[in-house]
Amino acid sequence: MKKKVLKKIYMVSLLSSSLLLNAATTYASDINITNNQDFIYVANDEIKDFKNNKEEAKKWGEKQEKEIWKLSSSEKQTLSDFVSDKGNIKTNYKTITFSMAGLFDSEINELKKIDNILNRASTSESVITYKNVEPTAIGFNSPLTNGNNIDSIAMEKFKNQFLGQDIKFDSYFETKLTEEAPNSKERILLKVLVPNNQGQATKTKAGVFLNNQEYTMLVNNNYVLNVEKISKVVKNGLECVQVEGAMKKSLDFKNDINGEADNWGKKNYTDWAGSLTAAQKEALVGYAGQDYKAINDYLRNQGGQGNAALDNKIKNISSSLNLKPLPESITLYRWCGMAEFGYNISDPLPSLADFEKKFLNTTKEDKGYLSTSLSSENLSAFGPRKFILRLQAPKGTKGAYINALGGFGSEKEILVDKGSKYHIDKITEVIVSGKKRYVIDATFLIN
Repeated sequence: MKKKVLKKIYMVSLLSSSLLLNAATTYASDINITNNQDFIYVANDEIKDFKNNKEEAKKWGEKQEKEIWKLSSSEKQTLSDFVSDKGNIKTNYKTITFSMAGLFDSEINELKKIDNILNRASTSESVITYKNVEPTAIGFNSPLTNGNNIDSIAMEKFKNQFLGQDIKFDSYFETKLTEEAPNSKERILLKVLVPNNQGQATKTKAGVFLNNQEYTMLVNNNYVLNVEKISKVVKNGLECVQVEGAMKKSLDFKNDINGEADNWGKKNYTDWAGSLTAAQKEALVGYAGQDYKAINDYLRNQGGQGNAALDNKIKNISSSLNLKPLPESITLYRWCGMAEFGYNISDPLPSLADFEKKFLNTTKEDKGYLSTSLSSENLSAFGPRKFILRLQAPKGTKGAYINALGGFGSEKEILVDKGSKYHIDKITEVIVSGKKRYVIDATFLIN
């Protein structure tokens, strides 16, 4: 691994440095780094790690709450109500995310308040945080333990699934400043660096507040956990799996309750739309109308050769999508029918175990174009669709916000170029309108 220095700014993505993992305070300049632009530190940026020192964590947390975040009493109550799951909003957040508008209005009003509070959140320093979870909470659906021990075969399967990958959470990431004692169920110990991104225009949207006599950190929805190290540790006589990594930005509008998705799309792609040739615009508008059926069938099922008219449309569509790749990492959504994963339309939803056996840790290629949305919201047209793709699209993914052309509906569509590939990271269940669906978390692979 190479160190890359840009004057006094260091780009950090790995936590493999033993200094970072074991010292109470370290500095970004001491850490092995890559050229990943999702992490930026000034060389003298302190990284706090309180481990079991609750007294020091309390002092630091009090400063963050009062002097940095400056929460009002009503804001603290709003956050505490969410963390304590008052009204079951935390429990139902995943369902709310994938439901149609109008079904959870009161809950969404509370979530809007939390989003607004988190928009002001920041910390004065980067900090290591701790959270214990059950395996299924992060999408590991196989048995992991055998009594007090971690099953060795399951451990290898766990590493194969998560090491080097990003974990997407269904809600705000809630974590502690000090280590927690494990119990028989929560045997996954997350050790997570939350960077404050000093030196960037926008700091990490994460803040600390006092809840039930302990300082809790909340991170907003625009981040994923990049896993850099997985090891077996023993805590209180229990073998556990320790997962170490850092929060990495991936913009996520979820069901767009704040109405920000279209603004983002037009801000980034209005100039792009104006730069297109007449032929490119015509091809894109035609695709968004009815041409997508013939074009994708031609690409997916007919080899994509031999039809000059379609070839010309495809050339214009792809050339337009390559003009301005995605300017930042972002979460995209796609509701899929059974046929997209090789099932008959009338087939029942397969068991989670069977579906995982077939697709988990595989790479799926789409020879056609892939329509995705900035919003996870369930639309009426999606009613029978049983699979929800939640795609991590890295900066540089070839695609564009075609709603910037004008005249489109409310899909908030990012059209991804033909030939895209994505790796399936995890598969979880969600109940939407009383019916089970599978959320398929995946990551686009880019050259």
